[in-house]
Amino acid sequence: MHLRLRFFLWMLILASSASAFAQTDSYTQGRAAYDTHDWEKAIKLMTEADRAAPGKTDALVIVAKASLNLDKLSDADKFLATYLAYHPDAADALYLLGAIQQRENKARESLTTFTRAAKLQTPTSEQLRIVGLDYVLLDDYPDAIHWLERAVQMDDSNAKAWYALGRSYYTQSRFGEAEPAFKKTLALDPENLKATENLGLVYDAENKVGDADASFKAAILLANKSPQTDEWPYLDYGGFLLNQNRSQEAITLLEQAVKINANCAACHEKLGRALESAGQTEEAITHLERAVALNEKDPHLHYELGLAYRKAGLKERAGAEMALSQKLYGTKTPASQK
Repeated sequence: MHLRLRFFLWMLILASSASAFAQTDSYTQGRAAYDTHDWEKAIKLMTEADRAAPGKTDALVIVAKASLNLDKLSDADKFLATYLAYHPDAADALYLLGAIQQRENKARESLTTFTRAAKLQTPTSEQLRIVGLDYVLLDDYPDAIHWLERAVQMDDSNAKAWYALGRSYYTQSRFGEAEPAFKKTLALDPENLKATENLGLVYDAENKVGDADASFKAAILLANKSPQTDEWPYLDYGGFLLNQNRSQEAITLLEQAVKINANCAACHEKLGRALESAGQTEEAITHLERAVALNEKDPHLHYELGLAYRKAGLKERAGAEMALSQKLYGTKTPASQK
């Protein structure tokens, strides 16, 4: 019996050692996979490591970070929630969860998580930036500006915070404050496409036509070099040129905007207006009809289509679009009719 007991205990020790070794080995390999950006492998190995020793390491935090790099936000959220069940006072994990919730557009949940984390650890400038973005999601720009100003005060070199602050100022028509915020962003990050583009928008709002033109041109140069650009640099510059009665120049830019995003109603609308202004009425109608199809509830689009129909001599169609535009506007008169 004594020998049997010793043998049983020895087997338990061996099993325990094997389990610990497997957990350690999976963790080490998972860490290496994460460090070399092999996200899928890191997730697999770190999940195994946590399964072998639930909550004993930060394996699930690394799984969440790897999931975040794969843009699997709900997975990252889930893994962090599991980790925090074991470690409710892990401030870094809470801040990470709050950032993920912000990207999931869960602004209120994110703010609750950040509040919980801030009681445990003072937030960084970057964490305050995300708090500011939460308030942007909630359409609460005064609070967004408050926290973004705190973020740049805490770290004057946080280019992302300066950009978000500039956007918030711009949205509130505080152009005089938006301009230096975007300039600061560009001082820190000279090839920041969005800051360059938005500086053009600010100059346009301030009626600094030459500066706006130069900024929009610079944004287009950056966009042309970027394989991941969206339609906005082309749409914004094209719209600016259209408003400056430079329709022929605008057409090429707006055609590029439509090429990038064929489902952009504003792109088709502005291209239609540019084509109409350039005397290409039939092509203009095609794009204005597409804009209306993409956003049937926008009275302005129906109004512009009605004008194009009228110019083409299609009186019945023009009348129908004008009537629909007026109905959608209700008692409001379109600005272009005033």
